[in-house]
Amino acid sequence: MLENGSLRNCCDPGGRSRFGLAEREAAGAPRPAWVVTVLSSVLIFTTVVDILGNLLVIVSVFKNRKLRNSG
Repeated sequence: MLENGSLRNCCDPGGRSRFGLAEREAAGAPRPAWVVTVLSSVLIFTTVVDILGNLLVIVSVFKNRKLRNSG
């Protein structure tokens, strides 16, 4: 392999790799508690809104006969 070949440089400390700096830092250190809390809250909120929206569509289809026709 060449002196500056990708296989040689990828595994050396400080060498090139397929991950950027942010990915390397995130892989080595856990996230702060507030970040986990915010991300979890956003995920839970999005899931609840999705479920409520789907339930609203189901109720609307059952109550309105015109919405039952798909074609």
